[in-house]
Parts: sequence; C-alpha cells; structure tokens
Amino acid sequence: MPTLGVTMGDPAGVGPEVLLLALARGALPGGARVRVFGDRGVLAERAARLGLEPPAELVEACRLAPGEAPPGAYTPAGGRAQVQCLEAAAAELGAGRLTALVTGPLHKRALVEAGAPGPGQTEFLAARLGARLPVMMLCGPRLRVVLATTHLPLREVPGALTRAGLVELVRVGAAELRRYFCPDGPRLGLAALNPHAEEGGLPGREEREILAPAVAELCALGLQVEGPVPADSLFAQAAEGRYDAAVALYHDQGLGPLKALHFHDAVNVSLGLGRVRTSPDHGPAYALAGTGRADPTSMRAAMELALAMALRDRGAPP
Repeated sequence: MPTLGVTMGDPAGVGPEVLLLALARGALPGGARVRVFGDRGVLAERAARLGLEPPAELVEACRLAPGEAPPGAYTPAGGRAQVQCLEAAAAELGAGRLTALVTGPLHKRALVEAGAPGPGQTEFLAARLGARLPVMMLCGPRLRVVLATTHLPLREVPGALTRAGLVELVRVGAAELRRYFCPDGPRLGLAALNPHAEEGGLPGREEREILAPAVAELCALGLQVEGPVPADSLFAQAAEGRYDAAVALYHDQGLGPLKALHFHDAVNVSLGLGRVRTSPDHGPAYALAGTGRADPTSMRAAMELALAMALRDRGAPP
C-alpha cells in the first residue's frame, strides 16, 4: 500500500484547510495511506470549523501554542512550524518511508528566517535529498511548463541563461518526463526570450547566440526539441498537443499561460529529486485562511498526481 506524506504548510494560511478538504473528497488512488505532518491543535481546530474529521495519521512535527499562528497573517512561530514540518517530511521521504510527498503552501520568508536552503521548497528538498539539479514543472490537464529559471528578477534572466545550463536542465527534465509521463520520449518546445524570437538580431541576440545552439545540441543528443519558438505562439501550440511540455525561460513567461488555463487545478512538480514531490500551485492565501472559502482542487490534484507518478515508477520507495 503506498504511503503519501502531506505537510500542512503555513498554519496561518489555507494549507491546513485545503489539506482537510482534499482528503474529504474520498479515497486516494491505490488505497494510499496519508501521513500528515503538522500541528495537532491547528488541524483539529480547522477540522472542527469545517465540520470534518482531523487526519487519521498525524506526525506531530511541530507544536504551536494557542494563538501563535492565527489565520490570516504570517508569524515567526508559524514560520518555524512550516520548516519543522518540511524537515520531518523530507527525512521520511529520503529514508524511503514515504512513496511520495505533497507539500502544503509555505511562505518563503520561513526558510529565510530559519537559515534553511531556499528560496523555495524545491531548492530545500533538493538540498536535503542530495539532488544536483532540481527542475520545476507546473502542469495541468492541457499544459505542462518546465522553468529554465525560477524566482529571479526579470532583469537578471538574460544573464542567467547559458547554452550549457539549458542543455543540462532540458536533459534532466526530458528524462523525468519520459520516466513519469511520456514513455516514448517527450516533444519539447523551447520558448524564445525576445519578441518574435529575434528578427535579424533585433531586438536581441540571445536566440542566435544561446537558445538555438542549445536546441541543436539537444537534438544531436537524440531529444525531440524545437525552438526557440516565439513565446506568443508556443503555449497555445503546447496546449493544443504539439508539445508534451513547453520550456519557459522565466517564471511569469510560463506561469501566465499556465494559470490562464489551470488557475484552480495546476500542480507544481519537482523533477530531478530522485523522489516524487508535488504541491498545489498557490501560496498561503492569507486573505482566505479560516474563511472556509479556500478551494482544495489544486491540493487534491497534487495528491492524485503524486500517487500516479509513483505508481508509474517501479523504482519508487514502498
């Protein structure tokens, strides 16, 4: 029987609520056990407020005093609790005691204040699991987007792009897509950086000097990669089925189209960790915390996708 670990995320955010609501939607694929990493009091209080049962299997990875992390705003105590839950779950995942892990929405400030690897949970888990190159992918039923860079200021993106870096990232992403999603090998489209993928070197030269050579090298390695494709066309083509995934060069280039299609059901997938990890594609959403209006669709999708990936992977931990 597979065991799915789930962290509650920020206790002051919607993480505990979407976790409880997602579990209330019924049994998970494969008859999976769910092991929740969180605070007993927080989860019991949110469950009572929603008229639901608290989790059947709880690892009390943190303990908050009443009132230390009230719904609606980040607190240092809540930040520590987020990191403690993530630490405990990462240890269980690394030891092979979890089939897969779903992480609840976390505030990045918590990792900074704890002096933990970051800036996000992807990088944290990569450090804890010894993964050399984690790759962030966001996906929904119609569109998958792999990010070449993640949380960089826009002005820093061109300088962060290198031929060698893109080749390695796409190689890792393609291998993981083949492992979990596309057994015949994924068809990938690489986004251009500049409008119209440059025209005669205008308005930029990145396509000619970095992106096209990277695509040529990837194709020489036997991968199915096209590009650079103008970004204003790539994502529509991917959503229509021409590509199994689009490779976006920066965060909002990829997440804008993705969330236009999958605002409520997108899932964040960490590729290259050597373990299965997903998360809902949203943050703590403090304005909704404690109101009962949080939508658990993305959390439920993250749980189901994590189990589906693990079940497709014969090498997954028991």
